[in-house]
Amino acid sequence: MKKLRLILAAGLLMLLSGCFSQSVDDLYAPPRAPDDYLKLDNKINEVLNAGGEYAAPLTGELTQKVQLQDLDGDGVQEAIAFFRVSSSERPLKIYIYRQTGDDYEVAAIIEGEGSAINYVSYENLDDSPSKEIVVSWQMMSDQNHSLAAYSIHNGQVLELMRTNYTNFQICDMDQDGQDEIVVVQTGATEESNRVELYNYQNGILGLDSSAPLSHNVTSLPEGGVKTGYLQDNIPAVFVSSAYGRSGTETDYDSSTAYSQTGQITDIFAWKNGRIQNITLDPATGESDNTIRWYTAVTATDINNDGILELPDPYALPDPNSTSIAVNFWAIRWRQYDINGNSHPVFSTYYNDQDGWYFILPDAWDGKITLTRSDVAGGGERAVIFSYWEGDASVDPAPFLVIYTLRGDNRYMRANMSGRFRLLEGDDDSDTIYAARFIQNDWDCGLDESGVKAHFALITNDWS
Repeated sequence: MKKLRLILAAGLLMLLSGCFSQSVDDLYAPPRAPDDYLKLDNKINEVLNAGGEYAAPLTGELTQKVQLQDLDGDGVQEAIAFFRVSSSERPLKIYIYRQTGDDYEVAAIIEGEGSAINYVSYENLDDSPSKEIVVSWQMMSDQNHSLAAYSIHNGQVLELMRTNYTNFQICDMDQDGQDEIVVVQTGATEESNRVELYNYQNGILGLDSSAPLSHNVTSLPEGGVKTGYLQDNIPAVFVSSAYGRSGTETDYDSSTAYSQTGQITDIFAWKNGRIQNITLDPATGESDNTIRWYTAVTATDINNDGILELPDPYALPDPNSTSIAVNFWAIRWRQYDINGNSHPVFSTYYNDQDGWYFILPDAWDGKITLTRSDVAGGGERAVIFSYWEGDASVDPAPFLVIYTLRGDNRYMRANMSGRFRLLEGDDDSDTIYAARFIQNDWDCGLDESGVKAHFALITNDWS
């Protein structure tokens, strides 16, 4: 037995000596990258050592200075690196490195003018397995951008299209399985305000068709262009622009008026073989049904059915206000079909100040008003729903309160007598939402579960 233990010990010593044959410096050295990446790094350093510097794309999902993509569809990724070489006539450069055996070589170089590479994406714009490179070049002015698309074949760079733009989207508008480029153009004249569709046909990526934006469009706010779906899952581009006319709107009983600069949304879809503005009224030159004067809410899929809805805001009556400024907004949400016809989904009270909205039952239409009651110190904010049909001789009758609770004692206040919490799993949240009913002769038609079902938080996509 003693002999067996000696043999085992000797064997273990041999194993340990084999495992730890490295030096102490080797043990504590950082891990080295694989040889192929070291060779790629050497190729990149050739550009950097020659006076280049990294110039990664500024916006979009792909902002890394070196990116990997299978551009030619052969299952092997190419490396794409972004540089600025100030001494060059065309200083912005996109190097495409192809792996050849154990090494890398420069497969192609895309060169551009301007101050920065604003955006890049890799898209399938034709019927081949390869990907085209879509690049936004930022000109010397930060407000001016040029959009171009490139294909790479046999080491040659082919520029497929180039245009200035205000905004653009890449999507499959005609549902043929290939993406198209939709470009939004705004300028000094009505004629320059348009949307263009670039499509790959007969071996050429060219301007397929265009459609006008509404008249009186003055600018394109950030986030004003979205892709989404119409009814029947038809793809569309929603362009919400600043609307140059001032307007006056009234709530449903004409007791409150407001006036301010608004927004207008044009919806573009593929129809009858071309891109069209399906909401445009030919008689007025505007998408009249989408004009709105409350602009804190934009197009969103409010009911999570995959169809993008547009907001149609209106002012709720406020018997205590003597100002034309609106304190409380309700929003009718509408879907659209391919013919530009709107279809109601539901209405909501929208509370951007506290971060929530409430779906208003149809039976409440024309029968409610709202007030606020905030506790000093900011820890409790309350919105009070009251039954009121607009009769100035009758006081509003409160029936429901929704609370936004913050602070160290928010749990205690959420569990006060008569109150019930609106969201599950919010114990670790800095904000708790609660509600309570107030005794009222008017039946609002909701119980606790109904209030919870009608309550939701505002997501970032709203504004």
